[in-house]
Amino acid sequence: MMRNFLLALFLFGCCAVQVQSQEVRMVNGEKYLVHTVAPGETLFGLSRHYAVPLEAITGANPAAAEGLSVGQVLLVPVKEQSKKELKNAPALGNGELLHTVARKETIYGIARRYGVGQEDLRRWNPELGQGLTIGMVLRIQVAASIAAPPSAVLPAVTDQDEFHLVQPGETLFALAKRFDLSVEKLKEANGNLPEGLKAGTYLRIPRVAAPQAPDTALRMPAVPKPVPSAHRRIAVLLPFTASDSAIAGEEEMRSGSATDAAMQFRAGLGLALDTLQARGLNAEVHVFDTGMKPEQWNKLFKSDAVRGMDLYIGPFHRAAIEGLVKVSGSTPLVCPVPQSNKVVLGNPSVSKAVGGRTDRLKFMARHVAATHGRDNILLLKPEIHKEREVQDLVARELQQALQSVGNKLRDSLLVVPCSRRDAAAAVGKLDPARPNILVVPSEDVEFITAVLAKFSSLVPKYAITVYGMHAWTTLNTLDVAAMVKLNVHVPASAHADLSSPAVNEFIAAYRARYANEPGEYAFLGYDVALYFIQGLMQYGKDFPAHYAPPSARPLYLDFRMAKLGPENGWNNSSAVMLRYFPEGLLPAR
Repeated sequence: MMRNFLLALFLFGCCAVQVQSQEVRMVNGEKYLVHTVAPGETLFGLSRHYAVPLEAITGANPAAAEGLSVGQVLLVPVKEQSKKELKNAPALGNGELLHTVARKETIYGIARRYGVGQEDLRRWNPELGQGLTIGMVLRIQVAASIAAPPSAVLPAVTDQDEFHLVQPGETLFALAKRFDLSVEKLKEANGNLPEGLKAGTYLRIPRVAAPQAPDTALRMPAVPKPVPSAHRRIAVLLPFTASDSAIAGEEEMRSGSATDAAMQFRAGLGLALDTLQARGLNAEVHVFDTGMKPEQWNKLFKSDAVRGMDLYIGPFHRAAIEGLVKVSGSTPLVCPVPQSNKVVLGNPSVSKAVGGRTDRLKFMARHVAATHGRDNILLLKPEIHKEREVQDLVARELQQALQSVGNKLRDSLLVVPCSRRDAAAAVGKLDPARPNILVVPSEDVEFITAVLAKFSSLVPKYAITVYGMHAWTTLNTLDVAAMVKLNVHVPASAHADLSSPAVNEFIAAYRARYANEPGEYAFLGYDVALYFIQGLMQYGKDFPAHYAPPSARPLYLDFRMAKLGPENGWNNSSAVMLRYFPEGLLPAR
């Protein structure tokens, strides 16, 4: 799936501010930058960002040789920085590197610099289809790089280890006794401390003593290498017995009845299992019918049939998920369909596979700021009380994103109050000399219709682009011709690109097996099963601690998993920007 590179531009601005105010520490007369590891970051990425050799980072931080942990504090030796490389060093953003294109650079050269394929570079940055331009910010997914050892491209994980700042006079023996560890275990957790214990450095304090073999497995490369002998038990829980009820999620994908959705999901999952078995999957996959009512799924959850699994995919309903968590304990559970983030609150074992409206709106705000910072951006705010929260969210996110954009038209977001039936108040704010960007965070059909009618009549006198909401794609009464004329963009959590060879191969396989056309839930079943079961194959039940971008491009979903706090579960915050073209709703080019 496509995620616009301009999101990276926003992140670059944030990271640049952090570097300018970064803490500097003196240790034994040497100057170090202090860096706190964020989710998804890698040793290779930090090495490129700070323009220091990998060996310099691990030399100053022996614990880093055992893998990075979220929250770990690293000392980056300033004397090892290459001033030449630092001038064009990439920024950090969400675990990725953000490379700003300089003069005379080529796609080939950039791909070679980071050890990734040119096609990967184009896939992560779809805007390259329009050519490489100076100042363009490109996303680099470090986990795919072959320019560094596998251990250096492993994303930082969330674990229970602590880090202790070594004080002058402290010894390994005293620290081992203090933390109830052996000296050998303490040294093992810190790269064997080849230069001994140094005051001013950080020592990893392992809190969970694990056998060497499992620990080695946890340090496997990001590209899955399943172990054929690892036998797994997987439960798939779907509402097959529903009739006419829609899926009981707070955000529906509106694909007909829950039964139809469940059947499609199961069919897509079947094709994914074929792919996974060819990769060495050794598993019992049990498919259960949860029905649509609490009395149905509660009876199932009380039985022994669903216990003792390594992974649960489903149920669809939030209430059913909350019921299953009570019996599944810490076993990973995947919510496979759109739901509110409430489904992961207080449930650390739950992973939500599809991002929600909030994720899409935040993505849209960052996209607009990064793409149109120098344009005339207007946020239209109709007098609709029930939409006030959404309006405020978009305004807040857009204002924050604009603060990180350089060379913008204005520092403050221009908000235009409108009536519900008329958007004329915004006409006087249009600029005939530059592009006008209308952000319309509304799902009210009456207001949207008024906006499309009012502003489509002003083209081509004014250059106008409208950003709306994903719900617009389900409002059949909207004037599609006006939406094309106004370059309407809407954010989506997922999209199947029919121009993709992989998507067409899936459609052909689906037709051949099921003599039917795949819907969005079939694509969802395939991607969810492939991503999460592959994680189980590689890491076992601990796979959520190792979430990373998939090794192959999904058909429908991208995966950008992030934990929503220590007491909560994981959310997929990925999104894609779609645009209305004469030929249909397609990824924005």
